[in-house]
Amino acid sequence: MLDETKLFDFVKIMFTKPDQFNNMKLHTKKRHHFMINRFFAIKYPANANMFNFNGINGGNVVESWGMVAQRFKSVPMWFYTKTKKAEKEIVDKYTPSEAVIELYLTKNEIGMREFNELKQFAKADLFSDLQKIETQLDVYRK
Repeated sequence: MLDETKLFDFVKIMFTKPDQFNNMKLHTKKRHHFMINRFFAIKYPANANMFNFNGINGGNVVESWGMVAQRFKSVPMWFYTKTKKAEKEIVDKYTPSEAVIELYLTKNEIGMREFNELKQFAKADLFSDLQKIETQLDVYRK
């Protein structure tokens, strides 16, 4: 059984069960006004923009989109947007030596806190800089 208070169940009812959709209270439809208008803006941006102003009755807007939804037999694929999958956590393969870190800190005049922030937010750039410094130090050690 579909729960009309949940957004995606409501969408399914809207597209596949017009009798149940028409018997819903206006308050229930109003609850999903923002997201329904946003979903329909993918395919119908001009129409969604017309419905997007303060003071409009959200329940009536959803009923208008319900008339559009009756053209379809099921929920269309354009209705759902694809999301980007989260990147996997990159395990540090490179561990810089203490001498390289100390040299980097003194040359850039930063502390360990800023270094850890760099490690958190710009890890690739930081490690490439540290590897360059390490290769330069290795030249002088040989």
